[in-house]
Amino acid sequence: MLVGAATIATAVAQMSLPTMKVSGKDFRYYQVGDKESIHGVSQKSGIAVEDIVAANPSAATGLVKKQLLLFPVTPVNPQATVPASMNVTATTAQNYTLGAGENLYTVAKKFNASVEGLLSSNIKLSPDEFTECAKIKVVPNSAMPFYYETTDVKFHNHTIQNNETFSSIANLYGTDQLTLQKLNPAVDKLKKGKTIVVPRTSKVRVMGTMESVSMSDLEAYYRPRVGDIHFKLVEEQRNSVYNVGIILPFQLQKADAPKQAYLYTDFLKGFMIAIDSVGKQASRKINVKVYDTQHNLNVTDSLLALPEMQELNFIVAPGEPKQLERINAFGKEHGIQVLNCFTTKNEDYKTNPNVLLVNTPTPTLVKNLTQWVCDRFAGCEVVYLEDASSDASEMFNLIKSNFTQASIKGTTLKVDGELSAEKVSRVLNPGTNYLFVPSNGSKALLKKIVPALKTTKADRFDCDMNLLGFPEYILHLKDYQSDLMTIDTYMFSRFFNAKGFRTRNVEASYSKWYGGTMLDSYPHMGLFGFDTGMLVLKTLGQGIDIDENTEVQKGIQTGFKFNRIDGCEGLINQAVTLVHFSPDKKIESFVTTDK
Repeated sequence: MLVGAATIATAVAQMSLPTMKVSGKDFRYYQVGDKESIHGVSQKSGIAVEDIVAANPSAATGLVKKQLLLFPVTPVNPQATVPASMNVTATTAQNYTLGAGENLYTVAKKFNASVEGLLSSNIKLSPDEFTECAKIKVVPNSAMPFYYETTDVKFHNHTIQNNETFSSIANLYGTDQLTLQKLNPAVDKLKKGKTIVVPRTSKVRVMGTMESVSMSDLEAYYRPRVGDIHFKLVEEQRNSVYNVGIILPFQLQKADAPKQAYLYTDFLKGFMIAIDSVGKQASRKINVKVYDTQHNLNVTDSLLALPEMQELNFIVAPGEPKQLERINAFGKEHGIQVLNCFTTKNEDYKTNPNVLLVNTPTPTLVKNLTQWVCDRFAGCEVVYLEDASSDASEMFNLIKSNFTQASIKGTTLKVDGELSAEKVSRVLNPGTNYLFVPSNGSKALLKKIVPALKTTKADRFDCDMNLLGFPEYILHLKDYQSDLMTIDTYMFSRFFNAKGFRTRNVEASYSKWYGGTMLDSYPHMGLFGFDTGMLVLKTLGQGIDIDENTEVQKGIQTGFKFNRIDGCEGLINQAVTLVHFSPDKKIESFVTTDK
């Protein structure tokens, strides 16, 4: 109701403004007085600041005396100037990659978007960085009428003086002799006292639209000013405040809270350490607000009803199904990004553009894994090790299907009891690279296949062998890490902690701040909170949205690279962590993503 009332109030306020026509369209306008600020105009006109800026993007960088602020009486046709291949609306940001010869001004003209709006939406790019292959966000049909300078030509009569020629008169008026002769075709000879028609050009300030302005006028007007505009936008963003809400069921009111509540608390502690680590690196002020849902849907609804919730720009949401569903819907309604860190079961990301899913869905994970295998083991053959005593896992079946679609050759070995080295060796041909893929990640199957793979690895020096390890192998490292190294194993996972110096630094900070050690879990919730905090605070703190253009982030335990996939409106984390247990006793991890 509050939002609706605000919208109606703005509309009523606009009705009190006079109207004018610009390029055939009706606009209500307000002329800025001497030393008026945007807040002063808002109070005087009754139009909200955000509505003024939305209709007049240049107002975000300050107002000038006699500037006209325009508000459309009739909405602009959202399809008017958009390429037919793009189905967009005037309020939806689109991703766009600049082609050869394109720049800030050609894109503004192409999409009917304001120069100020493009700079603001892509604040990390300087005006000169809008070049070929640059990836940007653009809101088509978002440009409002604006002032610019153009060349005005008027004609008047010139009285000829002694010794004047077409050439000297042309120089006097900044034109050329041929132009004068064409304008005066009946004049063969110049005589004193006679008159001829001459053009007089001058720069005039006019109001037009992105549709009507010529490319030359657009560039000529903005190029001398665009550096200052960008600087002011950067400064404004540095002084802006970005609100991040962490809404999780900490259940602080319970004397004996369940383990899940303590894990969420450890996540928060890790996030808070990230705040300390980022510190003054952030150019934008970020407020982090923490809320306890108490694992109660009624409490969640009460929190979302608070007026301050609509001021949030970003929410870290819980994994509880109903609570997450409510928060996702709230984010969609109010344009707030929601980070789903804790579950893949909720599928709101398919229809909600504001949802960011951290835990990569299995089909996407396997798709990206397949691409990596095709790149890393080009021309290899796969040996599927199918456990006869248990069903193949869903992950294995999906891998096998994807590998088949990618035309990777495969052979199946049934594992009934302990696998023999002789059985393995029989399917190997000299000079071939083999990748062994077990049918599940269980410790029982690992125990059956390890001896044979180790022996074959040592004996069959005439071919290459590697083992593809499942995420569950993390749980078996205590007993099998050395064996995995001998076999030369690549394990894929959503989470992996190499326990290097970065881990030790966070553990030291945790002990200093909170005492004791982080809870032992998989994934490690304290480190998960730290990685998530670093992603959120470093990216948003630089004034950059978390979207498809955000670079790959390799955390201590978790990698992040968000993209949209076909059929989904939200963003999905595409990062897959590959861990190499190499024969030289090293453990190396790296992140691969979709292409």
